[in-house]
Amino acid sequence: MKKVSSNFSISGPIDDQILDALKAQGVTKIVNVRLDDEEPGQENAEQLAIKPRSHGIEYVHIPVKANSYSQKDIAEFFKQLATGDDKVHAFCRTGNRAIHLWALANSHSETLKYIENQCEKSNCSISSVKELMHDIEREEVWLGANI
Repeated sequence: MKKVSSNFSISGPIDDQILDALKAQGVTKIVNVRLDDEEPGQENAEQLAIKPRSHGIEYVHIPVKANSYSQKDIAEFFKQLATGDDKVHAFCRTGNRAIHLWALANSHSETLKYIENQCEKSNCSISSVKELMHDIEREEVWLGANI
């Protein structure tokens, strides 16, 4: 598990040990960004939802393909982050999609420097989504100037 900010962490697939640690840390929501059937024998989203919910943790599934992040995916992920004081944990196969979505969702409200610093502190790379983050930033500057 990697702590990215005071209210957000990421990991690869969750198991009972990780789930117990998340509960102890006060995590209130788990976001699964894995596609079903990525790997043989992988539990599907419905099966994965059972354990967090039995621990009183909200479970959300936003399936995304690696390096294929739509505006809809980013907006839905942002919505899950922007729910008050929730501590959110996101996971996928390696944690990369989870950190990429966090960075993209936060590029609307945080500086690139802040996002890079948080990722660096947690030993995560966002290099493959930096251009998309710049595109989002340019789009917002344009919208701000033309609304």
